[in-house]
This record gives sequence, C-alpha cells and structure tokens, in this order.
Amino acid sequence: MALVLGAAILTVLLAGAYGVLARSRRWLAEPTGRSSHVTPTPSGAGIALVFALVAALLLGDAAPGPYALPLALGVGLALVGFVDDLRQLPAGLRLALYAAAAVLGTGWVIVGSGLVGLLAWLPLAFAVLAFTNFYNFMDGIDGLAALQCLSAAAAGAWLAAEAGAAPGYLFLCLALAGVHAGFLFHNRPPARLFMGDAGSIPTGFLLAVLAVAGPWREGLSPVCWPLLLALFVSDAGFTLLLRVARGAPLTEAHREHLYQRLARRWGSHGRVDGLFLAVQWAWLTPLAWFAAAEPSLAWLLLGLGYAPILLAMAKYRHLQ
Repeated sequence: MALVLGAAILTVLLAGAYGVLARSRRWLAEPTGRSSHVTPTPSGAGIALVFALVAALLLGDAAPGPYALPLALGVGLALVGFVDDLRQLPAGLRLALYAAAAVLGTGWVIVGSGLVGLLAWLPLAFAVLAFTNFYNFMDGIDGLAALQCLSAAAAGAWLAAEAGAAPGYLFLCLALAGVHAGFLFHNRPPARLFMGDAGSIPTGFLLAVLAVAGPWREGLSPVCWPLLLALFVSDAGFTLLLRVARGAPLTEAHREHLYQRLARRWGSHGRVDGLFLAVQWAWLTPLAWFAAAEPSLAWLLLGLGYAPILLAMAKYRHLQ
C-alpha cells in the first residue's frame, strides 16, 4: 500500500507540474471533429506518469528485478510518444519502434524456454504490439484508460500474489496501479490533462508484457489477464474488424468505438466510466479470480467473460 500511495502522490505532483509547463508552452490538444473534448487541454502528460512510475519504484526500494528491461522499454516508448504528441511522427516509424519493443519485451519473457518459446515468440510479440495499439485507441474519453490500468494492474497484483509471483512482478503491477490512480486526479471527467501517446503507448505495452509474463513466468492462469483486459480488447478489436470489413483507412483517426458512441449518446464521459467499472469489477475480475482458482474451467470462463461483451458490441454497432 505504501508503494501504491507513494506512486499516486508522485503522479499527482509531477503531472500537475507538467500541466503548468504544458499550458505555458501551448502543448495543447485542440478539439477537432474526431475528438471527444471541447476545450484545448494539455496533452502528453503521460511522460510525467511514466517518470513517476520509475521514481516510485526507485524511491520505494521496490526493484523491478528482471522486469527492469520491460520497464526501460516502456520509458523509451514514453519518450517516443511524447515527441509524437508534440510533433506527429510518421506512422510507419512509430509502428516500427513499437514492434521492436514488442519483439524485445516478448523475447525477454520467453528466453530460455527452448523450441516452444521460439515458436511462440512472434505470435506473442504480435499480441503485445496489438494490445499496445488497442490501449492507445481506447484512450479517447476522460478517465477511461487510467481506470483500465488501475483496475487491471490492481487485480493482476492480487491474483499474482495468490499464485506466488516474484516480487518484481508484483511491484510493477502495484506501481502501475498507483500512478494511474494519481493520474485520475487530473484526468477524471472533466479532464484537466490528457496522457497522450506518451502515456497510453507505454502503459499498453507494460500491461501486455505483464499479461504474457503472468502465465509464462509467474504461474498465473493464461486467461486471467485476457479477462481483466476484455473490455479494451473487445471494443478495440471489434471496431478494427468492422473498419477492415468496409475498407476504412486503418491509420485514420475516428470516433467509432462503442465507448465513444456511448459518451456521445449519454452526453457524459463519467457514465461510460461508471459502466466500465461495473462490468470490470462485478463481472470480469470475479471471473478472472475463479479461473485462477479452478484451472479446469479457465477457458470456459474466458468465453463466458467475452461473450456478452461481444454480443453488446454487435448489437450496438450502429449506435451513433
């Protein structure tokens, strides 16, 4: 709890200082026809979030241990994202850098696992790359992305502790939960700061690496993290498939995700955040716990978790 609290306080302070700097430098996300905000708001504050993450681990003497490499890759992605928030890097360059981090991060997870690991390397790297981008896609309304990381990382730490995971894994989960709890102080509706790519890309990457390392290194059920991240995976994946089916440009910004359409229909970001929390903690997190407790039912529970979400995506796909 000390690590979580310290990470939260550091984030409140560093992100607040960043907000003052960003306003003075005019590092603002201007409203457009594809955005969900209506006033210019400082973006790129995720760089403060990531620095707070590293500082919390160092100051709290909570060494990430073998997870230092994924953390370092996350810091590198935060710097890339920050530059992109300010100067709009070419999409191809960004994707190449994200892919390199995914390959390196996944390679670290499976190192020493022989032929099985070698065969799994590229599929797992693709999954890490996909979720890194999915998380970025889902950072489109106030509070939602921070709530996803806070919820998943906190529940992941709990389940990992039950499975006897290494301290470095638990520390990284708890620190991630703490910094996103602190970021919500500035990002809850109506948001005063946006994390931007500087926060969403490294956060998505670190969550994906933790999801891969959980069953591979720490004894977690392989379905726990997919359940904890089901809302983001479902909305981002389903929307992407719909756009592919009709030939829409995949690199073009849009507001077609269900969470964005619900926010417009309800006229509220907070109501969407509340729905997310209800599904996350009343449905997905209990299923993840049950899957960890009853491994024989794990894959059945995974399907049970995703089925109603995907049905809702299909039912409301025409909602404007």
